[in-house]
Amino acid sequence: MTILLLTLTVLLLFLVYERVVLNRLRNSIPLVVAVTGTRGKSSVVRMLASVLREAGDTVLAKTTGSQAQFVLPDGTAQDVPRRGIVSILEQKKVLKKAVELRANCLVVEIMSIRPENHFVESQQILKPDIVLVTNVRRDHTEAMGETETEIASVLRLDVPSAASVYVPEEFRSLLDPQSPGVKSLRISSVRQGCSDPLRTTLKAWKITEFAENLDLVASVVRDLGVPDDIASRGIENARHDIGKFRVWTYRIGGKRVFLVNAFAANDPDSTMRIYEKTRQTLAAAPALFTGLLNLRYDRPDRTVQWIKALQENAPSHFKSLYVVGGHAHVVRRKVKTASVLTLSSPDEITNVIAETMEEDGILFGFGNIGGAGRRLVEHWQRVGEEYGI
Repeated sequence: MTILLLTLTVLLLFLVYERVVLNRLRNSIPLVVAVTGTRGKSSVVRMLASVLREAGDTVLAKTTGSQAQFVLPDGTAQDVPRRGIVSILEQKKVLKKAVELRANCLVVEIMSIRPENHFVESQQILKPDIVLVTNVRRDHTEAMGETETEIASVLRLDVPSAASVYVPEEFRSLLDPQSPGVKSLRISSVRQGCSDPLRTTLKAWKITEFAENLDLVASVVRDLGVPDDIASRGIENARHDIGKFRVWTYRIGGKRVFLVNAFAANDPDSTMRIYEKTRQTLAAAPALFTGLLNLRYDRPDRTVQWIKALQENAPSHFKSLYVVGGHAHVVRRKVKTASVLTLSSPDEITNVIAETMEEDGILFGFGNIGGAGRRLVEHWQRVGEEYGI
């Protein structure tokens, strides 16, 4: 009994010490902004950090998404060192790093999936002053729920009671349902099109950024007192990760084809938004699209999502459809228009498909950025020329 009491006492003292240290670190950072939501978090983090840096702040940013990286106060990127199982406790190290760098602003992507982790990560560790919600769409359904309402209830856990919240107008009712017994949040609805003045001054290729992400960044930086001209420069100077939606041109056999990176969208709804954006941007008909679906063995739930979506939409969206990665043969059995590629080299995959395409055909990569997706994007960056949209 004595040993047990001693052990419990030591543990309690350690937890108290940890809380004191954590509070001291957090209180040393004047502004902490957390970015949550289903899609677009990394892009919003990088753009917002770049704008604040352009405005003269000393900013540390951290993304999780396709690449877990720090964006340092000088704008350079640094991989987040990881050993073993990834844990939300790495956010404690983020606070420490921000203090060591004497950052007066920390912009960080929420990395949690499970509800209990959302609460601890945001309300117990980061304690953000501002929370940006990019969108509320179906993904990670096994942990966050099947409906948008269930997912929104999880995202609410990222909002401390004193924090200000920015959310696109279309999702406000989901995040703040005004239900009896549910405490109302301090929400600023982000109006669609509020970034239009910025978009008119951005380089043309920035059209590859989604308007809803630009609206979110524009809304919060205006409230922080950043002029539009500075915000535009900051957005232009932002350096994005490998998962960013991009388009390249590629020449093979004397013809030009387009290579589209939509691998990081993951879920069907977000992917179809990129598909429609690509169609609009390239003024292309579905007959010019060849789909390349990359799947992960460890995400059978997403494979099921994709099978259902492709059974309904593949014939109307793609002239041809190829599948690589985990569960490819399952997809082939369920989706009759799909063909399995057993090639592993990104060069071979690209060339084999491109040779079957027409002039100005579009190879649309989607599904997941992991494994073959990452190798393909890295290859496309080397061999393709970024399309000057």
